[in-house]
Amino acid sequence: MILKTWQRALSVALFSMIIVTAVAAQNPYDKFRNREYSNQGYLSQEDELKLAAQVHQELLKETRLVQDRNLNSYINNIGQKLASQSERRDIPWKFHVVDDKAINAFATLGGYVYVHTGLIAATTNEAQLASVIGHEIGHIVGRHGLENVKKQQKFGTLAGIATVAGAILGGQTGAGIGQLAGGLLAGGYLMKHSRDAEREADFLGVHNLERAGYNTGGMVEMFEILNQLSQSNPNLFGSILASHPPASERAANTVREIEDQMRGSDARGTKQTTTFGRVKSSLPTTTQSTTTTPATPRKVRRRP
Repeated sequence: MILKTWQRALSVALFSMIIVTAVAAQNPYDKFRNREYSNQGYLSQEDELKLAAQVHQELLKETRLVQDRNLNSYINNIGQKLASQSERRDIPWKFHVVDDKAINAFATLGGYVYVHTGLIAATTNEAQLASVIGHEIGHIVGRHGLENVKKQQKFGTLAGIATVAGAILGGQTGAGIGQLAGGLLAGGYLMKHSRDAEREADFLGVHNLERAGYNTGGMVEMFEILNQLSQSNPNLFGSILASHPPASERAANTVREIEDQMRGSDARGTKQTTTFGRVKSSLPTTTQSTTTTPATPRKVRRRP
């Protein structure tokens, strides 16, 4: 027990050291700052939405969505609040809760975002939860799923983009598009993002968080939770975070962005709500009992 306590203290100290050291480094988010986002070079927005709907139908074959009306409404409210302040306000956003104890969330295409109950259970306030949803919204704003489809087309893994678009526009939304959607999911292509795409989603997410009125420190705290959980149980996430930069790096990047561009945003805005506590306490018992409960993150000073 003493050894584990010492290891945890060392992990926290190293995590803090990485954040402090990052102050002097160049802001890694500068490369994303002036990007303009559109569907140019990808499927049209109309076709993206049609394919996204079919992907959702394929997902329903292998995932179980939560039917709790209050939980779904709560996650949808957070998601819509964030989406309304994103760079893709013009698409219909759909937020779903997956009944799964894994600490995970993901986005596909065209406004579809999925949050696991295990992820909700791992958070300790609403700002942390909103930061994860904001990150997933960032993937869709950045067209990262569409980029993955395009890459597979280039490598010959999937039908060409022109063929895909032709099938959708031709009304072949049955077996043909279903096969494409199934292939995207079965091969893991759709959510196989590069580390730079993950950094861009963090960048877009933290700014979305601020615009929606949330405390941006919630994102840094979420990364600290992920870091603590991965240290205490290295096998907890499996391959889920394999494509992501280390949580310590993501925290440092976000702290730098807050310090450079959003100073004070980690000291204002919504952090906790009574609804969060009420909804979290209503999670399935299996989710609560099988998810490691992290210590309440300390206030990281800020940088953060």
